[in-house]
Amino acid sequence: VEEGLADAKILLDVRSAKEFEKGSIPGAKSVPIFDDLERVEIGKIYKQVGREAAVVKGVDFFEPRLQQFLLSLSAIKNRQLVVYCARGGMRSASVVRLLLENGFLVSQMQGGYKHYRQYVLRKLNNPSPPLIVLHGKTGVGKTLLLQKLPYHIDLEDLAQHRSSLFGAIHKTPRTQKDFEALLVQKLIEFPGDLLLFVEGESQKVGQVFIPQAFANAMKNGKLVLLSATLETRISRIVEEYNVCDEQSIQQIDLILQTLKVALGKVKVEQLRLWLKQGKIENI
Repeated sequence: VEEGLADAKILLDVRSAKEFEKGSIPGAKSVPIFDDLERVEIGKIYKQVGREAAVVKGVDFFEPRLQQFLLSLSAIKNRQLVVYCARGGMRSASVVRLLLENGFLVSQMQGGYKHYRQYVLRKLNNPSPPLIVLHGKTGVGKTLLLQKLPYHIDLEDLAQHRSSLFGAIHKTPRTQKDFEALLVQKLIEFPGDLLLFVEGESQKVGQVFIPQAFANAMKNGKLVLLSATLETRISRIVEEYNVCDEQSIQQIDLILQTLKVALGKVKVEQLRLWLKQGKIENI
């Protein structure tokens, strides 16, 4: 796995789009040889009939688009490629063989994404580096400061979520697997004993959980409390969330409607009215 992750190599993920969406190796290029329905059908044939019949069906699906597949990779023909599938099985082996026959520089990642995922989990179980943890209320500028510091890990950026009630506005939150993969990629950039800055979080950033070893390091880190005036906090929040389009307004309205038990119907309706009037600072 570590050899396949070398900087100069290009990773090709030949799994289906749905498999790739659930989790992939950072930086990998998705080049599925089967769509999701085809993969399911081939899997059924493999279980019910056998390997040979599944291979035949796979060839039937892929052969009509073989030339287009090769053409799509022509721009990187002279680069060192590493191909992987779910377990380093038939899909990646077949593509490696095809590419070798057509003059590509290519190898197969043994064990595929499954082995990569095991590699990530092993890394996450290692002791985390010492941390300086920035704390403070929403809008004090923790993320702004963090991004100006030389050695830092921005968990909210890795998760693509601001770790707040409205944290997914204008974001596409990442899956747990992708979050963990990016965290490992970031951790190995730094020497193990280097003090790193991180923003204080709960156990979750949006819908993803912070790995236990890293969460423990945050708990035991040096704490720094940031503060700012209410006016400054409001100004920063409004600028960051940038609620100016219909989609984000609808997202916020839906979230506000879930708060009736916590805040009461009257207060929620007032917040919704301000939203409709564009009075974001009031909210």
